[in-house]
Amino acid sequence: MIQELCTCSQTYAKYSHLINPYPENSESVRSLESLNQLIITPVINKFGAENFKLTYGFCSKDLLKFLTLEKSRICVKVDQHMAHERNTKGNYYCKHLGAACDFKVVGFEATKLIGFLRTLNFDSIYYYGKDKSVHVSWSSTPRRKVWEFTVQNTPAPYSNYYWV
Repeated sequence: MIQELCTCSQTYAKYSHLINPYPENSESVRSLESLNQLIITPVINKFGAENFKLTYGFCSKDLLKFLTLEKSRICVKVDQHMAHERNTKGNYYCKHLGAACDFKVVGFEATKLIGFLRTLNFDSIYYYGKDKSVHVSWSSTPRRKVWEFTVQNTPAPYSNYYWV
């Protein structure tokens, strides 16, 4: 699953011959392994591997360059897709250490998925709409925040309290 987390984005698929998609920091690898074990595996066990569709995972430094060129909606300072990677000054790209991914579960609305995710040891969840991918992150110091993003891409506390 770690390889898939590093190579699942559309941008990587488009520029794969130019991108090293893997983490440089061993802490990033450990966080991706924890994300897989504590979030992804339970989701797959609950909803089925055939329904699980990873849409965005780890963001390497190389991938970040291409996402920036494509004017992606990424926010590396908070979204945890860069895990524990450091910039040229030695600082972490993201102020929240951990790891994140975005995925869909085919045949299930995001609200139902969020209801299940809330039973897990997550750090943050982003809801973009009932038929969109859900962003979920893991951290060793979870904040357990759920955010809903408006059409203007503005976050607000998630208001739908549907539980599985």
